[in-house]
Amino acid sequence: MNENITYIFQGTNYIDLTLYQYGREKCAPLLSCGPAVHNHYLLHYILEGKGLFTIGTDRHYALHAGQAFLICPKSITTYTADKADPWTYIWIEFDGLKIPPFLSDAGLGLKHPIYTPSDPAGARELESLMTAMLEQHSSSLRLLGNMYWILETLIRTSSQRKPPKTGNLQEFYVHEAMMYIERHYNQSISVAQLADWCNLDRSYFGKIFKDTVLVTPQEYIIRYRINTACDLLKNTDLSIGDISAQVGYDNQLHFSRAFKKVMGMAPRDWKKRNRLT
Repeated sequence: MNENITYIFQGTNYIDLTLYQYGREKCAPLLSCGPAVHNHYLLHYILEGKGLFTIGTDRHYALHAGQAFLICPKSITTYTADKADPWTYIWIEFDGLKIPPFLSDAGLGLKHPIYTPSDPAGARELESLMTAMLEQHSSSLRLLGNMYWILETLIRTSSQRKPPKTGNLQEFYVHEAMMYIERHYNQSISVAQLADWCNLDRSYFGKIFKDTVLVTPQEYIIRYRINTACDLLKNTDLSIGDISAQVGYDNQLHFSRAFKKVMGMAPRDWKKRNRLT
């Protein structure tokens, strides 16, 4: 018999980290999810049992308790519980501008979607943190804090984590550009403007930005604007047109197209699904 518990995150979402929903599922033998495409990241930590995780049609991963698998946005995935020993897992759906570099530091991404702890203690720590989320669903701030702790634990305990970074000049320039975007996102911003602000060649600036943040400067600007728009849609009574203008889009149609590309649905539909009452 399949047992499924799901919680929808009801708190405020932030640009760096957006938490959508989370839960626990005890799967029936051979229960299969997919093939499907998701708009956000999903992390499944296996508490017990076994199963098969597939990306596309040809990448198969046989997994067991103590491991986790990462579903990345826009990828086609299927996961199936084992017939003799079906898995039970805790899962979290999340996203945000800082998520790609956090996951990259843990050695995780579309090319490397499997978390294997460097030692058993790491697995126990991650399991404890993810289990705690199921017990803290009444406190949104605590849930967000717990999610940052989960990401830190993923980075620290992953067997494929990257070496710790030290501060460098490239990171300084990228930070300066991100602060500029935060102050001027509601205005027209070009990559050339950002490069000039940092006194760098445009091509070199674009390269170090993507190397650091894992998206291009233009993609970062769009996601920053769309995440800000989500906060306004969820927490204010402003019209779609007013929100479009507030986040830097003179044309509401262009805003709606960009919003749908990032969030997977039109602004009006997203508002109906996420509006605080």
